[in-house]
Amino acid sequence: MAAADLDIPVTAPSVLAAIQETHVNLKVTPNDNDLLAYSLAIPKPWAYSRQFGPVATGLLETQGLGFFAASAEAGAPLIAVTVTPIPFEIALHTWARLAMADDGWTVVSARYLPGPYGLLFDVTGTRLAGEVEEVRRTTARVDGGNVFCVNAMCARSRWDAAKEIFWAAHVTFELLGGAREDRMEPWLAATTEGPAFRLAYPRSWLAEPLAGPAGQEVSAVYLRLVDAEGKTLLAYLRVQAARAAGGQPAPSLEELRESALSQVASAGVAPAGPLRPLSEEEDPRALAVEGWLGGFAGEARMGESDVALRLGFVRLGEVTFSLSLLSPLTGDDRLAALRAERAFEIERFTLELL
Repeated sequence: MAAADLDIPVTAPSVLAAIQETHVNLKVTPNDNDLLAYSLAIPKPWAYSRQFGPVATGLLETQGLGFFAASAEAGAPLIAVTVTPIPFEIALHTWARLAMADDGWTVVSARYLPGPYGLLFDVTGTRLAGEVEEVRRTTARVDGGNVFCVNAMCARSRWDAAKEIFWAAHVTFELLGGAREDRMEPWLAATTEGPAFRLAYPRSWLAEPLAGPAGQEVSAVYLRLVDAEGKTLLAYLRVQAARAAGGQPAPSLEELRESALSQVASAGVAPAGPLRPLSEEEDPRALAVEGWLGGFAGEARMGESDVALRLGFVRLGEVTFSLSLLSPLTGDDRLAALRAERAFEIERFTLELL
C-alpha cells in the first residue's frame, strides 16, 4: 500500500471536539515506577491492561507499559505504550524504522513532528496477517535514556474509523515523571584552531581536536567510538574545516565528495561502489542544518571488514566543513551503527565558527 492510499492525519477535529465526554485522561504508573508514569486520552469504553507480553528489563529490550483495546475482536483498534532503555545517543528515525521492519511492517510514511519536550518520530506501516491487512502508527519520543512509544494498530478496514482516536492518543500522551530531557546522554564540546570552530558530541565518544599547519587554514576534530574495554574501534568520524583562499571560489559538492573519498582512501578505505546522495528519508534532520550542502552514503571495504561510509558537507561563511563517518553495517552491529549515525547528526548540527 502506498502512503497516498492511506490517510494519516495530524489533526483529530471530530474526536477532540467532544473529547471531554467520550474519553478519559488515564494516568498510569507502571510497576509503581514514577519514572515511567504517563497519561493519555483513551475512549471510555476501551479495556485496559497494565502490561502485555513478556516483561523485559534489559538494555534495548522493549517493555510494555500499558495496553488499551476497543474489543477482543480480531483487527479491533488497540493502543500499546512501550519503553525501550537506550542510554546512548542513537538515530531515532532509523531505530524506529528498523523496529517496524523487525515486526514485519512495511513503512509507508515517516516524519519528525514537534512534541512537548522535543521532536518525536511518527512512522506508519502496513502488513498482511494471513489475509487481513493491518495498519500500525507509532510515535517515538526520547526522554533521557528511554525511548517511549505509543503504538496504535488495527485492521485496514477499521482504520478510517479509528485514525482520529489514534491521533488523539498520540498527541495527548504525556510523561508525568522521567527526565524530561530530549538528550539520551550528556553532550561535550570540542574546539580547535585554524580555522577555529566548535562542535558538540555524545559523552560516550572520544574527541581529538587537531589544529592545522600554520598558514594552511585547515583544522579538524577526530571522534572515535570504542567498545566498553576501550580496545576495539567501533566507529570513526572526522570533521574537517577548510577556509577558502582569498579570491578562490568555494569547492563544488562534487569536488568536496572526491576530496573526501581521496582522504578515506589514504586510510585504506575503498568504496564498494558509487555512493548515493543522502535522501530526506534516510537523513530527515538535514533540513534543519544551517549551511548544509548535501551528503552521500554507501558501503565500503576497510581491511577485512565491510563498513558503512557516510559523507556530509556544510558551509558557514568562508569555511567548508567535511564530515567523513565510518561505522559498522546495521546488520553487523546495530547499536554501534545507530550511535554513529546520531553522532554524525549532532556534530553537523552543532558546528560553530569561533
